[in-house]
Amino acid sequence: MNIEGMPEEERLAILQSLEAEHPGAAALAGGTLAGPATPDRPNVPIWEYENYAEQHPDVDLEDLVAVRFPVILHGSDDFTVDSAAEYLRTDPVPPTTPMTLGSVVDLWRHLHATGVVAWDSDRRAVEHRRPLDDYRTAVAAWGVKFRSTPQPGDEAPAIDR
Repeated sequence: MNIEGMPEEERLAILQSLEAEHPGAAALAGGTLAGPATPDRPNVPIWEYENYAEQHPDVDLEDLVAVRFPVILHGSDDFTVDSAAEYLRTDPVPPTTPMTLGSVVDLWRHLHATGVVAWDSDRRAVEHRRPLDDYRTAVAAWGVKFRSTPQPGDEAPAIDR
């Protein structure tokens, strides 16, 4: 298993086929189709990005957004490649609940705190330690909390008197 990503020729062929069938779809690719893991990525999990940037003045938190890291799925050799940037996309359709870098990091922090994911320092990868149903439950719980918390840009409705 090469958790760094799929062979580039295979990835490009899939994207070309996808684009031929659905023009514009290749630009929306995520996971392994979006590209390989960042080769020189720091040995730090996404949920620690804020602390890492604070402790390393040469690293800008915004630069960590583009870092692509492997995610090893629970109980298998399956994997994907992820980044904070994939959660922050707004094209072609903006998400109903916009995410910020802070909320993306908070989601991963929650997944780690609930024991769903852990950092594999040797492979510089996130590893799912619990089954998919536990992941879904943790994401749903985080989502309820996230949606109930005012987000930047939220404003109270105007009241006409």
